[in-house]
Amino acid sequence: PAQCAAWVAVDMEITRLCNRWSELEVQAAKQFDYFNLTDSEISALPMGPEMDAVDAECRRLGDVCEEALEPLGKLTPRTIEDATAMLAIAYRLLRLQEDMPWPFVNKAWTFLSKAHCPGCGAAYAAKALPV
Repeated sequence: PAQCAAWVAVDMEITRLCNRWSELEVQAAKQFDYFNLTDSEISALPMGPEMDAVDAECRRLGDVCEEALEPLGKLTPRTIEDATAMLAIAYRLLRLQEDMPWPFVNKAWTFLSKAHCPGCGAAYAAKALPV
């Protein structure tokens, strides 16, 4: 769960930074002829340095997320917390449909279909993933 939570936190930071970049872009479009400027002219705007810094950090964090996905996809859940952590990654991937969430969903479902509530013994999920 900690590895998945760390990935989700980085992904959420990317979302926060992208929202900030969008705010800056709206501000630049209102104050300047933004969409007709070159990249160097945009960098020279008052908000340009922050836009460049946000863009660079988004790219760096995007690489961090991308590199972490493959090892995370190889993990096998052993607890309900593990399975829900994998589903949290799948949700983030599905939200923007950027990457394939299926390994995360499949592994979480496999665990949930075999696991039972320690309190009452009821199965957490059906034996087969609905199609």
